[in-house]
Amino acid sequence: MEWRELAAEDLDGLRNPIIIDVRSPSEFAAERIPEAVNIPLLSDAERILVGTIYKNDGDLIARRKALSLIAPKIPQLIEEILSHKERSRSIVVHCWRGGLRSEAVSSVLSIAGIPSYRLSGGYKAWRNMVLKDLVEGRYDFEPIVLYGLTGAGKTELLHELSERQFQVLDLEALANHRGSTFGGLGLGEQPSQKNFEAALWNQLRKLDTEKPVFIEAESRKVGKLSLPNKILEKIRKGPAVLIESSLQARARRITHDYLSTCQSTELAVQGALSMLARLKEALGKSGVEEIERMLNDGLIEEAVQTLLVQYYDPLYSKSIKGRSFALTVCNDDSVAAVMALEEWAKQLTWDKIEACNS
Repeated sequence: MEWRELAAEDLDGLRNPIIIDVRSPSEFAAERIPEAVNIPLLSDAERILVGTIYKNDGDLIARRKALSLIAPKIPQLIEEILSHKERSRSIVVHCWRGGLRSEAVSSVLSIAGIPSYRLSGGYKAWRNMVLKDLVEGRYDFEPIVLYGLTGAGKTELLHELSERQFQVLDLEALANHRGSTFGGLGLGEQPSQKNFEAALWNQLRKLDTEKPVFIEAESRKVGKLSLPNKILEKIRKGPAVLIESSLQARARRITHDYLSTCQSTELAVQGALSMLARLKEALGKSGVEEIERMLNDGLIEEAVQTLLVQYYDPLYSKSIKGRSFALTVCNDDSVAAVMALEEWAKQLTWDKIEACNS
């Protein structure tokens, strides 16, 4: 039973394939195909060892060393791959660029009578395809863009709309960052740029182009990650909806959101204090010290209100001022806000979307 070559462009044609990434764990962590399973042929240490032998002693000796490392693993390797195998799901094996590692695993599976595909060109070919798709905007969609001051609850509304089966592209969730100076507080590390783009591409290809997509207005950077130009164009040109909320409601919402992602209030305050130094130029020394006193005294919601009034509202009002909005929704009552968006979206036609875009 022969294994077959599969071009990266044809991967979408397989129904729910099991993608087996046989690269080392560190390679997989740095960049990977969404939903792929890492079953490494060589560990990180073994890969470094083989690479060193290749550099010092040449290809033939390096291959022999690799074979001696791989051979004892073959039975367990097959069992591990089969543990992910389900009826009617195709196995796709890949390494970095469609070289010896994926060829070795595909050959072993063939000998064992297990059909599989090998991804031609490996991860590198797939990555090049993703970049091309993002640059060219292959997966088109019609956005409905949510604007609003910090804390207005735009992300909250995206979650509610998704629950109601509306299409949503949550860029901040993909980036694991809220998009502001304090946006990473309590969320852990962001993905690499390559993994972010892969996850974004994976979401884009699943969208129904016949239905609008709710998306939050973002700047080019979400934390340390950059948005593709085609996504920024969609945000700039899409029909805009303004989400409003009172200062008190916004401060309360932000306080709850940030505290809920931190292990404790103390850790949240410590993290916020460490990030405040970045705003010294904008707020001045006395402004930063005032907010520090509030946080140290446990007046967290009051500190958030001060930050909103003195820094965030003046900053983000610039992106709202002068913009034409197709709809304005108050989000002090989130249930009413979602219902208003839902009713408006249901009445939206392509003609109305094009009118909003013009």
